[in-house]
Amino acid sequence: MEVYIIYAVGTSLLISFLLMPLLVKMLHRKNLLEHGGRRRVHRGYVPPMGGIIIYIAFILSMLVWLPRDLIEDNRFIVAAISLMFFAGIRDDLAPLKPFHKLIIQCVTACVIVFMDIRIVSLYGLFGVYELPYWISYFITIVFIIFVTNAFNLIDGLDGLAATIAFFSMGFMCVWFYLVGEITYAIRLGCWIGAILGFLYYNWQPASIFMGDTGSLVLGFVLAYNTLYFISCNGALPDDAMYKFPAVLSAGVALVLIPAFDTIRVFVIRIWQRKSPFLPDRQHIHHSVLRIANTHAATVRIIVGIYIIIATLILLTGKILPDWILLIIIAVICCGIDSVLSFTLKRVYARRRATNLN
Repeated sequence: MEVYIIYAVGTSLLISFLLMPLLVKMLHRKNLLEHGGRRRVHRGYVPPMGGIIIYIAFILSMLVWLPRDLIEDNRFIVAAISLMFFAGIRDDLAPLKPFHKLIIQCVTACVIVFMDIRIVSLYGLFGVYELPYWISYFITIVFIIFVTNAFNLIDGLDGLAATIAFFSMGFMCVWFYLVGEITYAIRLGCWIGAILGFLYYNWQPASIFMGDTGSLVLGFVLAYNTLYFISCNGALPDDAMYKFPAVLSAGVALVLIPAFDTIRVFVIRIWQRKSPFLPDRQHIHHSVLRIANTHAATVRIIVGIYIIIATLILLTGKILPDWILLIIIAVICCGIDSVLSFTLKRVYARRRATNLN
C-alpha cells in the first residue's frame, strides 16, 4: 500500500503543477486580482484562489489511488472539505460576514465530531484522563475552528502557509503509514502533492495566492488530521515504537506556528486596546519580514525555527511529561517574541541612524 501513497503524491503534484498556470491565466482574464499595498506585503496585482487547483488535485488523486472499498467511508470527510472549499470561494469573490463563516466552520467541525474524531482525553494533564462527552465535543469544535482560522491568518507571505502545511502534513503522512493508518496516509499524500505543485507558483515572487479558498481548506484539513493524530497516538500501547508519550504536546507541535501567531497577535491587540479581530501587520511574518527583507528569507527563518522546535518537542516528549513540555513551549514562544521585539528595535535604530547620516 505504500506505493499508493507515492503515486498519490505524484498524481496530485502533476495535476496541480500543470493546471495552476491555466487558473492564473483565467483569473487574470476575469480580472480577479489582489493588489498590493496597505496590509498586504506584495506588490502589483496577483490572483488569489489557487486553492481551487489544490482541491481539484486532491479530489482527483484520491479517487484514483484510494481503494474503492474505502472511498465510501470518506464521503463525510469529503463533504466537509467541499463545504469549506465553497465557503472559501465565496469569501474570495465577495467576503462572507464573520458570523456566516463561523456557522460554516461549526458545521464542518460537527461533521468531524460525528465521525468520532475528537479529543477524548487529556492523557493525565492536570490529573484528567477521559473527558465527558459534552466537554470533548466542545473542545474538539473549538480546536478545529481555532486552527482553521489560525492557518488562514498566517497566509500573508509568499510560500509561508503552503510550506508549513507541507511539513506538518508530511510528518503526519509518514507517521500514519508507520502505524498502519493507510487511509489517512493516502489522503495526506494527495494534499502534499497538490501543495507542492502550488508552492512552485507561490514562492517569491508569487504568481498566484491560495486565497481563503485554499487557506480555510488546508487549515481545516490540518486541524482534523492533528486531532486524529492525537487520538491515534494516545491509543497506542506505551511500548509502541512510534508512540509519542507526551500526547498533547506532540499535537501542539504540529500546529505550533499558526497557534502561536494567532495568540500572540490577539494578546498584542488587546494590550493596545484594539479589537482582537482588527486586521493589521503585527503577525510574526510581518515582523520577521522587516528584519529579513525578502519573503523567501522570512519563510526559511520561520519554517526553520518551526522544524527545530517541533522536533525537540517530539523527541523530548519521550522523557518529559505533557505539563512540563507545554510550559516549555510557552516559555520558548515568549522568548521568540522577546528576541523578535529586541531585534526589531535594533533594526529600527540602525535605520534611523543611517537616515540621519
